[in-house]
Amino acid sequence: MPNSKNNNLIPRSPVVVVMGHVDHGKTKLLDYIRKTSVAEKEAGGITQHIGAYEITYKNRGITFLDTPGHEAFSKLRGRGAKAADVAILVVAADDGVKTQTVEAIEHIKKAELPFIVAINKTDKPEANPEKVKKELAENDVLVESWSGKVPSVEISAKQGKNINELLDLVLLLADLNELKTNPKKPGEGLVIETNLDPRRGIVASLLILDGIIQTGDYISSGGVTGKIKIIEDFLGNSITQAHASSPVIVIGFTEPPQVGEKFSTDKIPFTAALKVAKKIGEFIEKSFDDEPGQIIEPEEKTKNTFNIIIKSDFQSSAEAIKEGFEKMIFENSNIKILKAETGNVNAGNLELADLSDAIIIAFNVKVDTTLSLYGKLKEKVISGNIIYEVLDKAKKLIETSLKPRPEREETGQLQILAVFRKEKNRQVVGGKVTSGEIVKNARIEIVRDDAVIGQGRIISIESEKKEVGKVEAGRETGIAVDFGEPKIAVGDTVVLFRSLKQN
Repeated sequence: MPNSKNNNLIPRSPVVVVMGHVDHGKTKLLDYIRKTSVAEKEAGGITQHIGAYEITYKNRGITFLDTPGHEAFSKLRGRGAKAADVAILVVAADDGVKTQTVEAIEHIKKAELPFIVAINKTDKPEANPEKVKKELAENDVLVESWSGKVPSVEISAKQGKNINELLDLVLLLADLNELKTNPKKPGEGLVIETNLDPRRGIVASLLILDGIIQTGDYISSGGVTGKIKIIEDFLGNSITQAHASSPVIVIGFTEPPQVGEKFSTDKIPFTAALKVAKKIGEFIEKSFDDEPGQIIEPEEKTKNTFNIIIKSDFQSSAEAIKEGFEKMIFENSNIKILKAETGNVNAGNLELADLSDAIIIAFNVKVDTTLSLYGKLKEKVISGNIIYEVLDKAKKLIETSLKPRPEREETGQLQILAVFRKEKNRQVVGGKVTSGEIVKNARIEIVRDDAVIGQGRIISIESEKKEVGKVEAGRETGIAVDFGEPKIAVGDTVVLFRSLKQN
């Protein structure tokens, strides 16, 4: 966390991230803390998807990052850990250490975060906290009751058991780390969520890590700039300023900033940075202009490359879906994300999908079904509001596309009933069409005892003593074929086929 060595430093509230395996009770724990630590009237008003909230416990503030638990959110959990001061690792007492538990431990250690183990679901009859501690020790996490240094507490998020003890430990770790901020410096921190509101424009959720932000401040994040018009707290109340450790909603960015990017504010516009960016852009554009004949076109889908366009209501969801695709592995194939952004699926998205043969993921957003291209691309637009479901649908679509296509198609069969004439490279035979149709000039295989004995071509067809172009199933016919050795015999099957063009 950024700190300045001067007399302006004051204590600030700890920021807490809750991690662990899916279904081990992270969401229930966060919900319980929010409902019991925020006034009932206020808690009922939390309708915004801000990604964090504040509580007051023993007259002190604590900020919780509301990070999702599905595996697809591993990148966001990693970013969440970097933004936090303390981590709570939730492990279910009836289930033990699982894949995502180990993943969370890795994130916590990489971020060098002090953490607490919350052994949840101890109200269940099958709960076994000692088994959990043993499994944690096997993953290099030794809790204090096992002579280690990591504090742990046995809780029940469902019943509220020992939640106060857990919050006491959070404040203790915060005190040990002497968290400070300089309230007189411009604000800085991280973007934790973004979305495009149809009425209000670009909405960004920010976590302030140091300093103070105020309405009217100029703000910059990863090359995106703006001027703060509105600040709201996590309850949606309009405020004019916010301090370190506070999660806030800010309106004023000219473009959506990226989730996980740092932001900073200032009282004057970021004109110098903008001028530099403009000069860089002009230089790049001139460099392209100086290359005669070089044309930049949208990249076409190459063989076994699946292009993906992701549209979502929130940037964090778009990135989580992107992360899910990046984890997919297909033999001799890869996935390329063309876009991962907020907003409804529009005409430009459909045009890009048509040009690049892309799959469109519409997560919690609308698709304009009146657009002319939609009918053509309908089968490649996957809509939904549960991340793992849209990922599963996309995976199945990709796997279907990867299934080997037949190299040829059978168009008819003739059962040989008589052999009329045999020559060196020509034979005249008669039989009954058992399927499809027999067509002049078609390629054939001769099958005997389920084995192909050779290939040839139909030269002519005779039906009812007349030469014809084709004969349908159920009728008898005579055919002359271009076929050498071995000679066709009664009981053989003539199979007509055509080759299919490979994409």
